[in-house]
Amino acid sequence: MLEGIAAGFILSLGLFPGTVWLVKVGYSGAKSHVFAVAGAFALSQLVWLAVAISGVLLMTARLSLLRTAMHGFAAFVLGYMAIKLMRTRRVEVLDDAGELPAAATLFRSTFNRALAMPMRLPTAMAVLLATGLTVNHPSSWSTVPLVLLGAFIGVCGWWAQVALLSACFVQRVPERVTLKSLNKIRPFCGLLYCVLCVIALLLVV
Repeated sequence: MLEGIAAGFILSLGLFPGTVWLVKVGYSGAKSHVFAVAGAFALSQLVWLAVAISGVLLMTARLSLLRTAMHGFAAFVLGYMAIKLMRTRRVEVLDDAGELPAAATLFRSTFNRALAMPMRLPTAMAVLLATGLTVNHPSSWSTVPLVLLGAFIGVCGWWAQVALLSACFVQRVPERVTLKSLNKIRPFCGLLYCVLCVIALLLVV
């Protein structure tokens, strides 16, 4: 379960543009908008994590000789994501969300966009491999529910706290303080993905 919690939290933390957008929605919209966006991001990530957990365990069970190659692939993906996060532009303003549609419409559009992000699945698989899913658990279907429960806790833990902060506090806190806090997440995420990349490389040898 711990691997699922770690993977869910890290994957959510790494969706830096999503966190920024959620804060911007909290700055300009209503509480219903905030929770709709947070729910959409959480649900989309749980879908990809469910696929990734099943896929990783199935592949290592049926193709055990590819474990080294899979960890090498994970290191490549995590290194790419670390560079991408480091190069992400700083957040400069919070009041540019524009006019927001109804909460249900915002939920659907956010969910569709988050689900369609091309790097979600490989990143989810890479994070699971780097956090030791195949090292600490047998590659069987019986492992899936427990790891998925952990992923649910990790994903909901991140988006629930960001949604709560965005809905209740972001309009009360000075904008410069919020911007400073948001811009600290980006390099931290980059460093975290670098560490995971090294761990995945160590698991190759």
